[in-house]
Amino acid sequence: MRIDKKDIKPITDILGYAVLDSQKLEYSIAYMMLLADNEFDLTDKQQDEKIDDYMLNLSKKTLGGLISQLKKLIEVNDRFAERLEEALDARNYLIHRFINQEGEKFLTIKGREEALQIVKEKREILYQCYFFLDPFIQKLMELRGFSHGAITKELLEKYERGDK
Repeated sequence: MRIDKKDIKPITDILGYAVLDSQKLEYSIAYMMLLADNEFDLTDKQQDEKIDDYMLNLSKKTLGGLISQLKKLIEVNDRFAERLEEALDARNYLIHRFINQEGEKFLTIKGREEALQIVKEKREILYQCYFFLDPFIQKLMELRGFSHGAITKELLEKYERGDK
């Protein structure tokens, strides 16, 4: 039996968003690690290349690898670790197991609705974890002497001028 792409488009659309949410989460964790690593003077333009290399290296790591490294760099409480593990489980399910476990559901309308619901639930876990991290990132920025408002203003001004 052949599956029409338009029939599974709602599923693949949400899967695509889930992948983006996973990548945003990975970047947030990497950014937290950068902020928590006192090896870097984030205000020193001379260290920009070193910082870029650090972030590039982290971008090659899996979500699980980033979570493990973050836990080694900073002490996290059990609830924090649980949220990260929930997100990791959701991401791994969608990326590694979803098609194998839910693929047959693509054959029927009811099955596709069930598969879509599963993807939405897993994506919501990723999405919520991304926002869960934000207050911690804000606190790390504050501890490193960065004002969120000043950074936002600087970025807006930079991109409104068209600087790169």
